[in-house]
Amino acid sequence: MNEIPSPGTARPGSPTSPKDLVSAMRRRSTEHLQAVLARVFARADDWLFDLAKKDGVPDGSPYLFAMRALRTSRAPLERGFRDYLDKGFSSFETRTAPRAPSEDDGLAELTLLPESELEQQLATNLTAEAITRIHGNQLDELAGRLARMVGVAKLEADQNPLSAHALAGAIGAAHGGIELPDDVRMVLFKYYERELIHDLRDLLTDLNARLEAAGFRADQGAAKPAQRAKPRPDYVPPATADGYAPAASDYLSSGQGGGGEAPAGEDRAVFEALQQLLHAWRPAQPPGGRQPGRPGQRPLQSNEMMSLLSLMQPSVPQAVHEALDRPEASLAALLKNELLSGASRIGLPPEDVSISRDDEDAVDLVGMLFDVMFDERDFEQSARTLISRLVVPFVKAAVMDRRLFLYKTHPARRLLNSLAEAVEGNRGEGPQERELLQKAENTVDRLIAEFNEDLAIFETLEQELRQFLEQHRRRVELAERRAAEAQRGQERLEQARDLAKVELEQRTRGLEPTPAMRDFLERNWTHHLSMIALREGPDSGSWQNALTVADRLLALLPKPGDAVEAIGPSVQAMREPIETVLASSGIIGEAAQDVMHGLSDSLERRARGQAPAKVEVPVEPPADDKVVQMPDRRSAVQAALADLKPKLEVVGGKAEIEVNDSDVEQMRQLKVGTWIHIAGEDGKHHPVKLSWVSPISSRLMFVNRRGVRVLVASVEELAAMKQQGNLLVREQEQVFDQVLHRVMGKLREDLG
Repeated sequence: MNEIPSPGTARPGSPTSPKDLVSAMRRRSTEHLQAVLARVFARADDWLFDLAKKDGVPDGSPYLFAMRALRTSRAPLERGFRDYLDKGFSSFETRTAPRAPSEDDGLAELTLLPESELEQQLATNLTAEAITRIHGNQLDELAGRLARMVGVAKLEADQNPLSAHALAGAIGAAHGGIELPDDVRMVLFKYYERELIHDLRDLLTDLNARLEAAGFRADQGAAKPAQRAKPRPDYVPPATADGYAPAASDYLSSGQGGGGEAPAGEDRAVFEALQQLLHAWRPAQPPGGRQPGRPGQRPLQSNEMMSLLSLMQPSVPQAVHEALDRPEASLAALLKNELLSGASRIGLPPEDVSISRDDEDAVDLVGMLFDVMFDERDFEQSARTLISRLVVPFVKAAVMDRRLFLYKTHPARRLLNSLAEAVEGNRGEGPQERELLQKAENTVDRLIAEFNEDLAIFETLEQELRQFLEQHRRRVELAERRAAEAQRGQERLEQARDLAKVELEQRTRGLEPTPAMRDFLERNWTHHLSMIALREGPDSGSWQNALTVADRLLALLPKPGDAVEAIGPSVQAMREPIETVLASSGIIGEAAQDVMHGLSDSLERRARGQAPAKVEVPVEPPADDKVVQMPDRRSAVQAALADLKPKLEVVGGKAEIEVNDSDVEQMRQLKVGTWIHIAGEDGKHHPVKLSWVSPISSRLMFVNRRGVRVLVASVEELAAMKQQGNLLVREQEQVFDQVLHRVMGKLREDLG
């Protein structure tokens, strides 16, 4: 039996039979994949041990229990892993001889999976997708050769022991019947995915070479359609710190056939349009980092470009400082100049090198992206400084992996979105905001210190920051609920006061109450009626009793011929209900007696035809302890807007507003959770979120990133703000997507 040797050793001729070749492939693959699994266990064990040390509980730490469970389960996990691989190869080996089709082929029983198995299946699928994305071409080549070996046009994934699904399923099958904490199980899947992606290329290259030497070509399947040759991109990514060098075809050309996962059509179209605009725009600009046509120049190689960027990474380059100080300057051009002038740091004459077209695309796009962010986002000075430190790491990531501009799920892209969310509009006004800024700063520090050529650091940092942001969002949501409750209380109070005011107007229409009576009705009685409306509603008995007080009091207004002597006793007869009204305003005892005396005296003066006595305005009654007292609508809106210091003074009513019907309809269609931007005195538009729509007044309440109420307005008022340029409604996208579209818009403007 011929065994497939390790790469670099002498390779013997073709094995004597397909069966011998399959046996050698089985042995080689099993040894390789078991070594991968061993590294997975070692990394997971180290991870749990580090967490246990940080936990500070030597005996009762849950991480120690998880580590013990992992060590206990290691042997059965490895055995299950090996058995799964053996079954896969045994099943394939039986296919090396033709078999007659069975009537049961293609039939499968459908069953319901428990939640834990469903999560494990999802993790298996995600691992398979990641393997396909990176190694899809080599896996397709191997599948074609194996299909040729067993004499079929196409080998299905479940019949291929080395398909992406089989490789991912090995770790899932190994967990069968083994009890492990769910988080440890998911960590094993993640480490397995990373180790397999980084270490699979050698195995696939070796197996494909052996099958090729044995005469099994991938393109000779009888019914297999011919594949178009893919254009080989000029860009070849460098090897990462751990030796993993992704194939060029796995990057920009991924998804053009083979097993690679293609980006969404819209995302690819955006990137291609950006490239076209960039290539059309660049010749019209003054020479920057790239100087074509110079004799003797050569493009910087990938490893040289990485070395230069790594030297620039620890500190913010002078180009970035200059771009921040001079907004009219091009960050991309300054960066390219600094890159080339720094070539001497790695022993290259700057005048003899240039930047390749692909690398220049990456530098230009990242530079323009940060230019737009600095110009248009709501960053405080400290946040601008923090974000400026990201320029070089993102240039480096873009040079390594242009999928940064193609995939919304790219870890570097998600990290930038999370960092922008953490610092934008964050002025550090409270302990929670300062804690969030500190977390963002620590994230950037770690990225600067730990990012070599392994993009996995972006994913690690993004996950940690996202978890922190989720905790912060929960605190913000609590603040939003409190703001909504306060606004609802204010509107209910306004509604109750309006209702009491209507009742008073109906009862005094055509009458002329005395000054003392009018003061009592407008102050004490309307307040009392408002409180009843809030607590019990207008259908309650208390509401009817309060209305009766006003009716009886107004009935005491003297008519010609009424006896003066009857007025005093009539007022005294109403003493109890009047005192009840006064008590709701905090007027009791002697103060209540003074009000009763004032009512009686004013009625007697009216009956005698005498001038009314001067009414002393009492102190404003204190707020009810169960109702939040708020200022009137206009002052509340203005006070709330003071947090953003806007230019606009919001109008108070709707009747005087002339607005476009389409703008009104657009404001009416806003959904809770939508972010808009309103103007401030600094000339910038600040983001605010629609947090609540009043069921009482239909007004919309907006909050800032801390959950503090900053604006309450009707749709008509919002439409007026939009017409005046003080309100912008932008597409609800992540920061990276918004800025990328703005870069495209600026390129079009410049070309126009």
